[in-house]
Amino acid sequence: MKIALVGIIKNEAHDILYWLAWHALLGVDSFILFDDDSQDGTRDLIKAACLHWDIRLFHITEHSLDLTEQGRTNRRRQVYLDALAAIGDHYDWVGFLDTDEYVRLRTHDTLGMLLDSMGTDVGAVAFSWQTYGHNGHITTPSLPPFHSFSRHSPFDDDINRHVKSFIRPSCWQEGEWGNTHYFPLKLGNYVTPSGQPLDWSDTPGITKGRPDWSVASLMHFRNKSLEQFVEHARNHRDLGLSLSEHQLDQWNEIEDTSPQERTTDTLRWMKPVVMSGCVMALEQIRQLHPSTGDFTPPCPKQKPTWFKMFALYPREMRRITVKDDLLYDTGEPTREHDDFQLFMLQSQQHPRAAFLFGLDGAQRIKDFFILQDGRLTGLPRYDILPVVEQTSVALRQRGNVFHRGQFLCSAPREPLMPNRMKADLWECFLAIPQDTMPSGTSWLSLPAFHLAEMALQSPSFSLETIAALAEIDRKTTAWLLPLLAVHLDELQLRELRGCLGALSPFIL
Repeated sequence: MKIALVGIIKNEAHDILYWLAWHALLGVDSFILFDDDSQDGTRDLIKAACLHWDIRLFHITEHSLDLTEQGRTNRRRQVYLDALAAIGDHYDWVGFLDTDEYVRLRTHDTLGMLLDSMGTDVGAVAFSWQTYGHNGHITTPSLPPFHSFSRHSPFDDDINRHVKSFIRPSCWQEGEWGNTHYFPLKLGNYVTPSGQPLDWSDTPGITKGRPDWSVASLMHFRNKSLEQFVEHARNHRDLGLSLSEHQLDQWNEIEDTSPQERTTDTLRWMKPVVMSGCVMALEQIRQLHPSTGDFTPPCPKQKPTWFKMFALYPREMRRITVKDDLLYDTGEPTREHDDFQLFMLQSQQHPRAAFLFGLDGAQRIKDFFILQDGRLTGLPRYDILPVVEQTSVALRQRGNVFHRGQFLCSAPREPLMPNRMKADLWECFLAIPQDTMPSGTSWLSLPAFHLAEMALQSPSFSLETIAALAEIDRKTTAWLLPLLAVHLDELQLRELRGCLGALSPFIL
């Protein structure tokens, strides 16, 4: 069975990778996306994702028909009909969703399993909305919407009678269009995910009775944060949205955090996509700034000259580990031979900058995610703020699109998160100098830090230096990029961010 998902996108740089990852993990084989003139780097993110998944990207302004002056509904009609006509018999099922809609399965592991359970008399499956509110967010959260927005409307809220469809192309009435929610069929029945026949209201696409969430639903993150609502209104001026449609008490009645169980799986899917985009940006930098000379490799047995290393512990010396790829405070005392150790790298030239990494029990670099920190490639940067004790530090995020300048917190038996506005007990860490790795070998014996030392000793560090590193090892250079970026002057840092585009918040 082959499943395709069709969507129209516009300025979705913050959420598009989350949406793609979620549905790829559910078993969608192909994504057929039509970009409605995005200006925020959405297409660049999709191009990076194309290296890993089957994604067909089209630009509406380059469509065979002039759709640019048509209203939103007419553009959707034409794009959806053209997509269905082109798909033909290539897919068994085709879904039509917006990027604020996420299929949620309750009794099946994949979409394929659910759709395969449908009899041959079924021509389309209608997934009912489960509409979510803002959860009190004013600014845009750094995590996927299914993690950040955990409160939704009651089962019997009228808005949840709306559906979106997955249809069998062979059952579609060619050339016919109902609306965004409903496609006329020539064969088969429209059913709910549990296989029950649908009873439409006067408007097909809106059910007469209550929604059927028993087997599956469609999480609809309609408004999200106030900041995202304003951006959505700006992108879709023809909808005429007003602030009254972002009511403070709307769709926040019921708390359900179970979709958060898929957060790390989603981030894990996204990481190679972001890394691929970073590598492509490094190739662009290499072409714009050809290497101008050779490096002098440092002795792999000596101490680093251009950076210092510190073992990092909560102030009570509790053990930090990696649990399901997340940094996690076990609440237990540190042991002599733990299977993971958190470290902080401090630049000699920029001593306020701290870069976090970990080593596993075999003294290999072990990557991790930090909850509520959108960076995915390695070495996330924090600012060091000294506290009363000489060896204690607080670590604060840099403020930009994803990172709001809050302090990293290590609460016992919880994931580490930068979610505190001031540094108190759980926001203070012991930073203990480490001249060598725990095994006693030099830090420069690790290829990443050998490469970093080689680059930082350059008398005139620049984008040419980064380009030369990329020629040696692009993947390691991508991992080191947050450290390397802090050594660029303001003009070149701006150029680096320009090359990274919409990937920049996931890296720097």
